[in-house]
Amino acid sequence: MSVELVSVRTTDGVRLDGSWQRPSSPGRSEFPVDVMLLHHGVAGNFYGPSPFDDFAPWLAKAGCAAIRVNNRGHDPVSQASLNGQRVKIGSAYEIIDDCRADWDAWIEFAQKCGYERIGIWGHSLGATKSIYHAATENDYRVQCVIAASPPRFSYSHYAGTENWGEVKDIGSKFKETYNIAKGHIDDGHPEQLIQVEYPVPLLVSAATYADKYGPGAQYDILKHIPVISMPLLSVIGTTEPLGEFPFLGLPEEMQKLAAEFDHFTFEYVEGANHFYTDHRAEVWELTSRWLQGLASCGQLPRGKAAWP
Repeated sequence: MSVELVSVRTTDGVRLDGSWQRPSSPGRSEFPVDVMLLHHGVAGNFYGPSPFDDFAPWLAKAGCAAIRVNNRGHDPVSQASLNGQRVKIGSAYEIIDDCRADWDAWIEFAQKCGYERIGIWGHSLGATKSIYHAATENDYRVQCVIAASPPRFSYSHYAGTENWGEVKDIGSKFKETYNIAKGHIDDGHPEQLIQVEYPVPLLVSAATYADKYGPGAQYDILKHIPVISMPLLSVIGTTEPLGEFPFLGLPEEMQKLAAEFDHFTFEYVEGANHFYTDHRAEVWELTSRWLQGLASCGQLPRGKAAWP
């Protein structure tokens, strides 16, 4: 297996880097996809520690190329050329809707490399973005999506939560934080960095906080999953829902959606945390089984002819 450093440039000019791990026997994928695009979570990057440390080589061993990629939310703070101007990017400044340009750039790269059957596998925020992209773009080149531990962004859900573990009146604390961010925006300082504690500890700009957690709930995965047309698998570790506020009650809602919609599969990973430490083999086993089952149940391949 060989690994090559690669890069793309989005339609608005942002350069993104990644690594391309090819199988030793190309063209013999065990799965109904030839390449998987692997998207990191908040403040991550393509080379940092993540579950993809294991999943990428396992994909390549199964004959499926793995491309670990950056999006403009990589690292806490970075810089990029955007429409000819130097701008701040990174998790502190990202607007989630911009991920559509990042995902499209990597899909285009994979297609130009000769891959016709493309899969997307996102982790954490990368999983939420992958669901959002699938719902809003419905790209016929993408055969399937895997979303590992996608957090939910829902103002009403957060604001309506009274207690979370030992934290009392957390809904009010969340609303106070949102109002602080909104105040900076109203004062003309959307790039003002604020250290927040709710829903998770994070250094983030006021604009980014309002974008993610505002009342519009633009990125709530529970409203996007039903409209996705491609096969979608989501996994969440059983130790995560009680340890992370954005996952509070989410697995139960995901189970309901999986029972209602044939294109969506949800799986618990017993004992696993957010990064699937010591449980990646179980994730790989259930993911491999799901991928291998797609072709047999007639859900693949997607293509221009089948694209609504």
